[in-house]
Amino acid sequence: MRRFSEALLPVNPVAGVDETWSAAERLAHYNCPGFSVCVIEDGEVADAAGFGVKTPGGEAVEADTVFAGASISKPLAAVLALQLVDQGEVSLDAPINTYLKSWRLPENDLTRQVPVTLRHLLSHRAGTTVHGFGAYPHEKPAPSLLDVLNGTPPSPTPAVVVDKLPGISVRYSGGGTSIVQLLLEDLTGKPFAALAQERLFSPLGMTRTTFEQPLPERLRPFAAVGHHPDGSPVAGRYTFTPQLAAGGVYTTAPDYARFMIACRKAWLGEPNPLLSRSIAREMMTRQGGGQFGLGWEVFGEGASARFGHGGSNEGYQCNTVCGLEKGWGGVVLTNSLSGLILYYEALNGLARAFDWDGYLRPPREIRTLSAEEQARYVGRFRITAGIDAPHIDIWSENGQLHSHIVGLILPPRPIYMDENGRFFSQQTPGESRIEYGPDGRAQRLIAYAEGETELLRAERVEEAA
Repeated sequence: MRRFSEALLPVNPVAGVDETWSAAERLAHYNCPGFSVCVIEDGEVADAAGFGVKTPGGEAVEADTVFAGASISKPLAAVLALQLVDQGEVSLDAPINTYLKSWRLPENDLTRQVPVTLRHLLSHRAGTTVHGFGAYPHEKPAPSLLDVLNGTPPSPTPAVVVDKLPGISVRYSGGGTSIVQLLLEDLTGKPFAALAQERLFSPLGMTRTTFEQPLPERLRPFAAVGHHPDGSPVAGRYTFTPQLAAGGVYTTAPDYARFMIACRKAWLGEPNPLLSRSIAREMMTRQGGGQFGLGWEVFGEGASARFGHGGSNEGYQCNTVCGLEKGWGGVVLTNSLSGLILYYEALNGLARAFDWDGYLRPPREIRTLSAEEQARYVGRFRITAGIDAPHIDIWSENGQLHSHIVGLILPPRPIYMDENGRFFSQQTPGESRIEYGPDGRAQRLIAYAEGETELLRAERVEEAA
């Protein structure tokens, strides 16, 4: 692990610049107290380690320190639902209201045209509302699952409804995942946390993983405190997320790696306690034009084919990846909102240190833009598809273009044009391609995660940010 700890890497490297940092340097740079990592090699847990501290002045982070996982909960919920498909209790392509008992997804003209299915929900193509939930105050009464779905007090979010035609495009929806949670509870008659313990955590030996909320006392001695970017701890020290399937898991890096390894074994058709090979193959197949399979994000082809998921919540950031063909991978869990870019850099460091074939992005040549050329891109662009955020601002500062997706926690960042005329950032993966108007200025931005996997579209609406 020493090779990794001294060589974290930029997400998108620039040609001619071999920039690396130590884990300690990046923790200080991002004001992030600590993180843990687990490395997967040849489809097995190979190594794990902790860096930094659980909270400033506190104990060191260890390999098996517990962190809030936020949205890496969603693949866990997806596998539980796919187990019901495996057992013949649910069809991926039947209307979801066929199975719901204690609540029904409100029908409208859109759902009458295309009924919402489990396949839609697991691939974020259901057209359901409510992107995410965030943390919830410890001192207030927690909303029930029906409160969350109906948008009734004390739920802080509106009702989950369909306002886009199902099956057409990706729109990430924690609200949709909450419907999956209800499906599981309705059909099994068991609370979601108990079901996950019985069917996932116990069979896989995930001894420090739970969907119990708030974080149970038995796990608190092992847990990292969540932090704001200024270094202060979150209220209650540990994030409280009552929307369990969408974001309520607490886990460790080795525990979650065990889950990913079992998913890959299912995909290979090897013995595992989770899924049949046929259902696992469906799970790892991108649905429609988006980056999602069923629960997991799926990227690349051949040697670079991989699955994973990220998580973001108040006080914690994390990301995961596992190569389907080669069996390499990693889990990175951080205990600060400022860990968002750190986890990308950590995964790149793991990829170089442990030789993940096909993972690292090749360095890009930067094309220098004059002030006149930069002016073609400056402006505000309204997001029309892909993510639940209002717009992207692009501006020039000290001769350098910067961009910011308003409404997301990603900070403003410098952007560069490569030799192919595509914009990229060193802090985040992917690229943006430009479509120009008759006046030669950027009219439309289309962001891609990798290759032709489209993330968002945005149209110019104002001359300047």
